[in-house]
Amino acid sequence: MTYPVAMIPYANMAPYRELGAPRGCHFVACLPSASVTALAQNRVIAAAVPVGGLAALAGRVEPLGPYGIAAREKSMSVLFFSQRPLDEMGAPARIWLTGDSESSVRLLFLLLGYARGFDRLPLAVGHPEQAQGELVIGDAALKRILLECRPQPAVRPMRCQSDWKFVTDLASAWYAAHRLPFVFARWVVCKDAPQDAKSALKHWLDDFGRQEDQLVERSVPKTAAALGVSRKIVSDYFRVIRRRLHTIDQAGQDRFLSELATHLRNPLFQPAGESP
Repeated sequence: MTYPVAMIPYANMAPYRELGAPRGCHFVACLPSASVTALAQNRVIAAAVPVGGLAALAGRVEPLGPYGIAAREKSMSVLFFSQRPLDEMGAPARIWLTGDSESSVRLLFLLLGYARGFDRLPLAVGHPEQAQGELVIGDAALKRILLECRPQPAVRPMRCQSDWKFVTDLASAWYAAHRLPFVFARWVVCKDAPQDAKSALKHWLDDFGRQEDQLVERSVPKTAAALGVSRKIVSDYFRVIRRRLHTIDQAGQDRFLSELATHLRNPLFQPAGESP
């Protein structure tokens, strides 16, 4: 028997996958939001879990060292496409939110609240066709921005050639607001996982830390082929991702969780057609 470990199938996790599964473990493909449920239901023993889902796992998991997925001044793959700039997207504007995310949806909630006020947030709709703004993450976001948009300085929205005239990198907007990186996911393990599994996971991540540069380089060609983009684009993308986190990343995570504790509500965005 081997232990199941959730693995996000996005390109930003390719260097982790390049190392292969930890000893005595096997990977189970999980989108970010699904990994929270999988841990809560004991279907996996570990995951690079979205920071936005940590509260739901309080008391059930413990960190696996300073490893995860973070970005400082841009992410290139957590993007808000809109017909107007983000700071003009208040009620009664309508937005569509990917169901794949935990951290990114909460990050967008905070950024829109800063810009428009938390009592004037846009309304959520069920389909992108009904919306004036759309949150897209992961490989889909990365490929769309390469096809449709041209970059501007990091703190300004990019211009797009499609119906979405603007695209905002949420990590850039967070950095502009707080001058801190944004941590999207952290590696955690279930507290009641067998000790041999915990030890294997810790050794695996330590091995990753020692080999990170080589693993990143080795994963570029396969990732570029899978995405249908150039190796240079993938190399540039991998350079903006932070996998071994430092004190400043922890400060960014702490600020995010503090801001959520101050402003969080349920639901984050009122569904269109319903009264507050």
